[in-house]
Amino acid sequence: MIEIYEMQVKPRALEINEREEIKATAIIDYLQQIAFEHAFNLGLSFQQTFKKNLTWYLLRYYIEIYDYPKLSDLLTVRTWPVKSESEKYSLRDFQILDQMGKVVCNATTSWILYNFIKRKPVNFMDHFKDIPRKEERAINYNFPNLPLPEKIDSKVELVVRRSDLDLNRHVNNRVYFEWTLETISKKQLEKYKINKIEISYKGQAVHMDTVLVETELNKTAKNNDEIIAISKISKMKSGELLTKVKSYWIKK
Repeated sequence: MIEIYEMQVKPRALEINEREEIKATAIIDYLQQIAFEHAFNLGLSFQQTFKKNLTWYLLRYYIEIYDYPKLSDLLTVRTWPVKSESEKYSLRDFQILDQMGKVVCNATTSWILYNFIKRKPVNFMDHFKDIPRKEERAINYNFPNLPLPEKIDSKVELVVRRSDLDLNRHVNNRVYFEWTLETISKKQLEKYKINKIEISYKGQAVHMDTVLVETELNKTAKNNDEIIAISKISKMKSGELLTKVKSYWIKK
């Protein structure tokens, strides 16, 4: 079994913004792809666990971005399962390195293994105790509870498209974060860039659901060098909470 799994990535034109840098959403795509590949290698993929009436639910993302690679860069994406203090949760960490070997992104994720017949989470170690898990962390993060916006500075209603769905026919994890960007003004997008992202997944949306994205914006310093966006995504009809997102923006 491969403890640390690696893949090479050459950014595609559609993943690049007007500055010829990769988008933050592309970084999430890279993390999803390598997690899927390594899970398959370990016998933990959705297709493999489904045969045992089990599936994975992604609960949390924490991503730190130190530099945005360019279109011409060749990237190395690394991932590995991490030992968790609680056997209820499974942790997976990530690193992205540029072609010079410099770390441009660190990330960590939290998952649960869920029995969809009994409709309850199960202990990861009861089913996959032989899977190697490392002490090494890409980044230290204890998954604190994320806040909801206290005031709404911007909001948008969106309808789930078929192209938003993943192999489980639910909205893909990256799309929820992408929706929050629709509440960010053009002025902020031109002057600031994201350097940290926290995401907490609470529910699932499907095709033709209408969702409401609400965002509170806070400047954290007198010189306006940093903005924190606190976002909430919910279903319009029921009000069900789907996702909480906290993104940190610094001046370019």
